[in-house]
Amino acid sequence: MLSNMKNLGSGVVIAALVMTFMTTPTHAGTTITSLKGSVYYALENNRNLAVSASRVTAAEAQVDAATGQLLPRLDLSTGFYRTNSPLNSFGTILQQQQISTADFDPAALNNPAYTDNYMTRLGLTMPLYTGGALYAARNKASANMKSASLQVQFQQQLLVYQTIAAYVQSRQALAQVGAQANAVKAAEQRLSDAKALKKRGMAIASDVMDAHVYVLRSQLALDNAQHQYENSLENLRLVLGMDNEATLGQLQEPFLHDITASLSDLLAEAPQQRADLLVLIQQKEAASASTSQAKSGYMPHVNLTAASEWHSETLGLNNVNNSIGLTVSMNLFAGGSDSAQVRAAEAASIGLALQQEDKRQQIANEIRQAWRSLNMAKNKLRSESEAYKQTTESLRIKALRHKQGLETTSDLLASQVRTDQAQVMLIRAKYDVLIAKAALLLAAGTLNEGAVQ
Repeated sequence: MLSNMKNLGSGVVIAALVMTFMTTPTHAGTTITSLKGSVYYALENNRNLAVSASRVTAAEAQVDAATGQLLPRLDLSTGFYRTNSPLNSFGTILQQQQISTADFDPAALNNPAYTDNYMTRLGLTMPLYTGGALYAARNKASANMKSASLQVQFQQQLLVYQTIAAYVQSRQALAQVGAQANAVKAAEQRLSDAKALKKRGMAIASDVMDAHVYVLRSQLALDNAQHQYENSLENLRLVLGMDNEATLGQLQEPFLHDITASLSDLLAEAPQQRADLLVLIQQKEAASASTSQAKSGYMPHVNLTAASEWHSETLGLNNVNNSIGLTVSMNLFAGGSDSAQVRAAEAASIGLALQQEDKRQQIANEIRQAWRSLNMAKNKLRSESEAYKQTTESLRIKALRHKQGLETTSDLLASQVRTDQAQVMLIRAKYDVLIAKAALLLAAGTLNEGAVQ
């Protein structure tokens, strides 16, 4: 429970921060160059997170409204009327405390003159007992507010993950642009070597043609890499809440802290860390409060009323009349609507309890799958790193043999293609590890801006 409250407090702080950022203009000169800077920028400017934060403000207002229903209500009203109705005229004169013997004359009673009356009323009402309805309503509003705060916290975690993924994809795309640019240079060098060997009679025209085709394909691959890089930047700007016209700086290498917790620790701590599970718990609390609120319909309601009224022929606080009393009301029959509301609230509570169990199992599955994915990503990185070393060395040897006329151009180009592909795979494997780390932290419910170096 203490951990839950810590999470809840974090959610409220997050909501307050985001609402502050909503009213703080973003500096036009802001330049994003790092992953940490991207995460903080997104938390300040992402529009979806701001929408979630506004819901917290609305939920807090509902708590205040429900609390206000528990307090006394004081109403002040004033008005004027003019009447010659026999009953109303006599009662008005009586309330003005101006009744006289002449007013009991039958002629005056049956045909009174017009009577003016200025009436001012100060009334106090206070619920003494409502069968628990008002307290249940406040508990329901409070649970809904906590749920909204936790939803902001969960949205923040998702946003951090989305920012990491978008930034890493942009940095990966940039690295692939560099790799493809090197591939174009290598292809042009192969073409130059093939032409030189042909002049020496050590290569034929088809070797030059093959090398030229490889240059064309490398240039096309470079254009595609640049296209993917521009797409990734647009996606990054969207996640950050940045306009497409805004300029991003040179993206630095992203880093995430290593995960030192064991799988068993992550599984044990996740139920207290996953904000989406805590949301369901609060929604279950709200449903329980709805059940109590619905059951209050079977109970009597007791209210205290007190009022002071002033009646006068002229405007002013004259001739005060005071009253105080209790009112007791109880619903004896409502066509079964009360029992229907109770059944609906109980069904909602049962449904949320089942959703909690599914969510717990889902969280455990997500953590195990993310753990395996991270281990696979690390293994793939080691494998691709070794593969790149091997293909690079093989290419170096074949290039030397090719210059000596001991290796065919087609074999050399095939080796170059394998090296280029190995470099691309190594780049992907490197950045896949970062995304896998972020995915595991997200599954465990511990992903936040502190995870970014």
